[in-house]
Amino acid sequence: MKKFSICIGLLLVAVGIPVFLFSGSVNAELPLLTGLFTLFISNQAKEDERSGAIRSSSAFIALVIGYSLHLVMNNLFQHQLIAIRLTTVNSFLIIVFALANIIRYSRLYIFMV
Repeated sequence: MKKFSICIGLLLVAVGIPVFLFSGSVNAELPLLTGLFTLFISNQAKEDERSGAIRSSSAFIALVIGYSLHLVMNNLFQHQLIAIRLTTVNSFLIIVFALANIIRYSRLYIFMV
């Protein structure tokens, strides 16, 4: 069951990225957001205190970086240096969950080997 949730999350992310980038529908970001959230909450094969601490600290770090990135991008948009403005909560959540997954899995598998 644990591997199933990871596979579903990866499938939703793989389908959600092109839908988010190329679809003009109102809720185009929902498959990507759902996939990133599913990947973040999925358990590892060996769930212990260390992996729980890595998950929670990765979420905190991603929230700080994501909010900082949100503020910088909106400031650059106000000064007309970029054409992208992050106005929806879903775009902020996509940034936070993407960063949280990157930080979590890199800390679990790259830096802790």
